[in-house]
Amino acid sequence: MYRCSAPIPVACRGILDMSFKANGPRQQEIAPRRRLTLAQILGFVSVTLFISTEVATASAAGIWGLSGLLHLQTVGEIILSVIIGIPALFAMVRCGQLAFAAETDPENN
Repeated sequence: MYRCSAPIPVACRGILDMSFKANGPRQQEIAPRRRLTLAQILGFVSVTLFISTEVATASAAGIWGLSGLLHLQTVGEIILSVIIGIPALFAMVRCGQLAFAAETDPENN
């Protein structure tokens, strides 16, 4: 069997050591709690309302423009409203969720 006689560099000794050493019980890090203050609620509501208003306005303008361009009747407008409205509603709800998470994140306070 061939043995290498070259010394192992100091930087690699920890990598090549395959033994498991217990350093004692680890203390769990306690994550900071999320606080909910009036300023955070006001920020969350204002961001959600602002973005939701823009999404609703863009959706309504898109529906109005497409239905006029395509000369859609009532049923066609309803179907177009559902096709555009459901993703817009999802975007509004997701925006609210992200705004709440960002406003109550302990790292932002």
